[in-house]
Amino acid sequence: MLPRSLAGRLVLASLMALLPAACAAVVVMAASLFLASGYLLRAELEHEVAQVGAGLRPSSDGGVAMSLPLQVANLYDAMPADAAYRVVSRDGRVVASSRPGHALDTLAGRRPHGQRVPSWQEGADDIVLEVAEAPVQVGGQEYWVQVAHSRRLVSTLHDHAGELYLKAGGITAILALLTFAVSTYLTTRRLVRPMNEVSRVASGIGPRNLGTRLHSRDLPRELEPLIDAFNATLARLQNGYRVQQDFLASAAHELKTPLALLQAEIELGAANREVLLRDTAVMARQVHQLLHLAEASEGQNYSFAPLRLRPVLADAADYLQRLASRHGVCIVLDDQADDGAAVEADSSAVFVLAKNLLENAVHHAPPGSVVRVELGAGCFAVRDEGPGVAMADRPHLFERFWRGRTGGNGAGLGLAICREICVAHGWSIGLDQDSRPGARFVVCFDTPP
Repeated sequence: MLPRSLAGRLVLASLMALLPAACAAVVVMAASLFLASGYLLRAELEHEVAQVGAGLRPSSDGGVAMSLPLQVANLYDAMPADAAYRVVSRDGRVVASSRPGHALDTLAGRRPHGQRVPSWQEGADDIVLEVAEAPVQVGGQEYWVQVAHSRRLVSTLHDHAGELYLKAGGITAILALLTFAVSTYLTTRRLVRPMNEVSRVASGIGPRNLGTRLHSRDLPRELEPLIDAFNATLARLQNGYRVQQDFLASAAHELKTPLALLQAEIELGAANREVLLRDTAVMARQVHQLLHLAEASEGQNYSFAPLRLRPVLADAADYLQRLASRHGVCIVLDDQADDGAAVEADSSAVFVLAKNLLENAVHHAPPGSVVRVELGAGCFAVRDEGPGVAMADRPHLFERFWRGRTGGNGAGLGLAICREICVAHGWSIGLDQDSRPGARFVVCFDTPP
């Protein structure tokens, strides 16, 4: 079962990754020691030949004297059956040798061959000796150094050294794994400490302190995108919360005036039925648009499916025919328009979008004029023949509760609702800046207007 902490998992993963490598290193070391036994024997012999040759010194009587390191001399004295050396002059005279024994007897029957190639020779008690020799110059005279070592001696030393090497390698591998695990654990704990601080700050963020932001200092570079994304989410949440607060304040302000008028009319006792009905209708329209805006702002209220736009635009035009008749305006759907390609859209939302654009155009169109609905490839537009939109008013067209200079009884939410619907669909909406006369609002499905 995996540990729940990040530090524990990293330590376990590191150990699982390094353990096979450590085992492989020990196996390779053992195999190399086994395979290199013959090479080590020959290398040891050549080293002993060189060491014995280096111990020769000219003596006062014109001969040579032997001076070996104490450890080497003790080896030859302790095991005369397995190790021996002798130094032979050119005329075959032995000028120096180790303690008598089986190994020295073997050398006594061997003449120098003038070469360093080792040879095998069987001796008593199944002791197999390997001999190496080499010429040396001492005091201007040439001598031959011969060294014999038994295979069992070298094998024993090799096995002992190999056992020590394997133990040392195993202990080193274990210590390395433990050191790595401890360092990984401590490093991970140090990295997690700033994350705990970030988590503490994040847990304290609420509606009253949405301006708080998380800091990525002391955190690994790989976590910076996560912190930046979280801060960006907080910024969007803060903006949405601010918009909702502004929306509530504006809605309360907009509803306060007609409610105050209704209350005044009732208190005076001389309420005019037509005035009350008009004020009630205005307030009902504002409440209706507020509900539409709230629905349009929530993504879960949409149900997308392939949709042909012409029937929906035609339904919206038919729905507003009576309003258009009261204003003396005619709504015309472009005869050249066809269904075009189907788009992914919510039919109810598209109907509200078209209705609001047409209703806005009808209210601003002069009597006797025509409001046109144009359907083209990738977009549709609603055009009126009214006075158009003043340059100073254009930046505020889609703001909530904003009313143009022409006044009117609207709540200032129609175009804001249109923008929310377009945003939910991934569309764009805007005013055609070059439209003359009147105003032309364009909704594009692919490219901005």
